[in-house]
Amino acid sequence: MDGHNLVLSGEIPMGADPASPEGRGELCALLSSYARGKGLRLTVVFDGRGSGNPERTRQSFKGGTALYSSRGETADDVIRDITRNASVGTIVVTSDRGLAGTLPSRNIPVLACGEFSTRLYDFWLAGVKGGPVDEGIPSGGSPRKKGEGHKPKKQERKRDRLLRKL
Repeated sequence: MDGHNLVLSGEIPMGADPASPEGRGELCALLSSYARGKGLRLTVVFDGRGSGNPERTRQSFKGGTALYSSRGETADDVIRDITRNASVGTIVVTSDRGLAGTLPSRNIPVLACGEFSTRLYDFWLAGVKGGPVDEGIPSGGSPRKKGEGHKPKKQERKRDRLLRKL
């Protein structure tokens, strides 16, 4: 996931400046609790442009890894490289249209940062309140119509199946 886009989506409660090391650490702590709660392994990528670092750096946190791009590349470039050899079930979280447009050709579903940050905020809020996380799935029958004409496309059904894990 693109860390900068995720923080700027506006849903995530951040106390520190998102561009600062403290803000990135705060985001990683929030993602760590989410990853442990959902049983996921997350990778968040931050822009390292202007940092003076000639190569990519990696920092582990519980439930995931934070990657920092080198000074000559963007976080989107790093995400493209990671997804070249990505395993089945990999989901990319970004709001960058150019990056999102190239990934479906590799059969990698893309989730907008706003949608993921809403899920992350709901998870955080449930932890603060001490209640269960509401997935928004109705307990009764399906309100949507059934049948061939109302069935989502196969690619959409596959994407939805992967996103239910989040």
